[in-house]
Amino acid sequence: MPRLHDNQTKMQDLMAKIHASKEPSERQELMQEHMKLMQEQMGMMHGMGGMQGMRPGQHGKMKHGGKMNHESMESRMDHMEMMMQQMLQHQDAEHDSRATK
Repeated sequence: MPRLHDNQTKMQDLMAKIHASKEPSERQELMQEHMKLMQEQMGMMHGMGGMQGMRPGQHGKMKHGGKMNHESMESRMDHMEMMMQQMLQHQDAEHDSRATK
């Protein structure tokens, strides 16, 4: 979980730099770095909740045999929402970048 939060902070910082940047080449580098972090974040989120290696039909249970607790689901949803916001911001920045060329 701490790594997810660290990546989220890095993505937000990168997005601020992207919006502040006036140099197209710098913006492009920052956009690529942001995309890499988003992909990394998605990979980490895929494994959240102990759901790796489960058989079909077991997705509602954790490895410990119990049902996924409310905090785990809430945390996963929060991270998914943050990722969606990052993706939308990335698309907007990409659009802005193309418009200024």
